[in-house]
Amino acid sequence: MSARRSVLVTGAGGFIGAHLVNRLASLGMEVRALDLRRPNGLAREGQVRVHQVDICDRRALAPLLEGVDTVFHLASLHLEVGADPAAFDAVNVHASADLVTLAAEQGVRRLVHTSSVGVYGDAGRGPPLSEDAPKHPDSPYERSKLKGETAVISRAHDAGLELVALRPAWVYGPGCPRTGKLLRALRKGRFFYIGPGDNRRHPLFIDEMIHAFLLAADAPGQAGGIYNIAGPRIMPLREMVETFASVARVRLPTVHVPTPLGYAAGWAAELAFHAVNREPPLSRRSLAFFRSHNAWDISAAQRELGFEPAIDLEEGIRRTLTGTTEQHAVVAT
Repeated sequence: MSARRSVLVTGAGGFIGAHLVNRLASLGMEVRALDLRRPNGLAREGQVRVHQVDICDRRALAPLLEGVDTVFHLASLHLEVGADPAAFDAVNVHASADLVTLAAEQGVRRLVHTSSVGVYGDAGRGPPLSEDAPKHPDSPYERSKLKGETAVISRAHDAGLELVALRPAWVYGPGCPRTGKLLRALRKGRFFYIGPGDNRRHPLFIDEMIHAFLLAADAPGQAGGIYNIAGPRIMPLREMVETFASVARVRLPTVHVPTPLGYAAGWAAELAFHAVNREPPLSRRSLAFFRSHNAWDISAAQRELGFEPAIDLEEGIRRTLTGTTEQHAVVAT
């Protein structure tokens, strides 16, 4: 991407969004960083303008798109376990589609939309799934991401706006809450498997996800394309967890809880924590980590975007433990 381009990032306060903002700033972009809550940990180099904006607020959002060349749309309702399906749709479908319309009205060249491999549901034990595989989302979040993806592509087509949609796999790295939670549990000896741990995972280091965004922003002739974005290797969950433990130099976990017992605990935790309006430490959705198969065909992204993931899990974990990425996060003061 050329320097001095004006770009807008929604969801800039999230794990991936913050890394993307910092990377864009390091390239000399003029970055407008949007989030519902004021983002922290964003770089000051380049020109980062932080805006605390709800993407459902069309009136507040429209002027921030003036003069923008590229929009990276990452904002979504995601981790709220007790959210109503209508709440997921309001953000992930309707607000996302309206953003496309507003971007087109303001003359934005391209919008890179962040979808999810969750639109497929469980990948199963067969070959890695390509972008045209059947979709079986099994949660309100996943269903809303599929509807949102369809809505933004339709709006972009009608408005004549270039749009590329990315479906990220399990992204890990410095600053990721899920990565941090896994490492803390391993270090404290509190990690246990729910089930045998033989479901497939497809981890992707954060730097490679950010590189995919940059490629999607400029790839010629790919408007309307949808791409799976995942790491260089698919592996069983047990191997992935043991690699984390080995690189972190902690004891390998050996405890396995039967799947029915784990799901009963997740259900009970949801009920108990919902009563006090708090996020549960364990939920039926988070248990998908131990159950769902993640195996994605990335050949379309390799062929059409030039995306070639090369950071293996061991190296990615080492970079995570040292906080090393292509662009170090600089905490704004």
